[in-house]
Amino acid sequence: MDSIPNRSWLVAQTAAILRENIQAGVWQEVLPGELELCERFQVSRVTLRGALLELHHEGWFRGGQGKRRKIVREKVAKAAAAPSDRVVLLSPLALQNISTTALFWVDALRDHLAAAGYRLEFHASQACSSLHPERTLEALVRRYRPAGWVLYLSTAPVQEWFSQRALPCVISGSRHPQVELASVDVDYAATCSHAVGLLAAKGRRRLAFLMPRSGHAGNLESERGFLEAGERLKAQGVQTLVAHHDGSVPAICRTLDQLLPGPEPATGLLVAKPAHVVTAVSHLLHRGIRLPQDLSLISRDDEPILENLVPAVCRYHTDSALFARKICRRVVDLVRNGVRRPYDSRLMPSLVRGETLA
Repeated sequence: MDSIPNRSWLVAQTAAILRENIQAGVWQEVLPGELELCERFQVSRVTLRGALLELHHEGWFRGGQGKRRKIVREKVAKAAAAPSDRVVLLSPLALQNISTTALFWVDALRDHLAAAGYRLEFHASQACSSLHPERTLEALVRRYRPAGWVLYLSTAPVQEWFSQRALPCVISGSRHPQVELASVDVDYAATCSHAVGLLAAKGRRRLAFLMPRSGHAGNLESERGFLEAGERLKAQGVQTLVAHHDGSVPAICRTLDQLLPGPEPATGLLVAKPAHVVTAVSHLLHRGIRLPQDLSLISRDDEPILENLVPAVCRYHTDSALFARKICRRVVDLVRNGVRRPYDSRLMPSLVRGETLA
């Protein structure tokens, strides 16, 4: 099945897919015509011609401008033997579906890698989120043969597969137990522990963590930090619980409704995802819950959308440029110096004090 380029970086991505097809032997002698290629990759002729011009300058074919483009076999053979300058970012979500913050650091990572002599390619595959992604991953490794990998929103099976094969790979996120890969992530355990302390300092004693059901290691670290902090403050009357939901608006509203009634309703709320913060704030206000008079709320993560909420949301902000630089350093180090022992790099975000705390 042919890849379809994402909207961002269309010319570069189309050129990358054309290279892959040439190297894979999809076309042996000549490239198809422009109309056929436009239809095949669902891009405009302007985008396609930009990609073809890039490949022409690189020497992949001869001809053009109304003539059939003849593939240069010597170039194909040379490219197959040369070390790869490609780094593949593997994601279960398409580029247009990842968060704005993730888009920022992906774009920054692309620039940092380019400065180091590597090109970043984004590959989305929902199959990599399955319980048994082995065949999909094997096909991707054969297809791309990159210098290194970056794993985004990776599950335990994906991390374990790359770890067992000792491939040069960096996890954008936290690693699962028994996984021997480098990782770069926010220190979610420390962040959530800090949030519990903030809420307790404001006199909030019944604290809930609104969390989507997920097997991602970063979320598991978040829960651990939240509950451990609650245990340390238990003597002061602080109670902590994790309230899971499936990520949908109705499920978030139902979960909040379960936390609010009764003689001891939740008075402090930590929310894992900015999109879920929007749902939580609007639902609480709809129910007449005043923020922060009746309930204090903190967002574990930050997104530009939170800047438009009233009251202003208290949240933790991570520098996307710094995050990208750390990933780039780990990737380049692994590619140039070989696979080493696991190394975890953790960033402590800054607190943006908002009106929802108190």
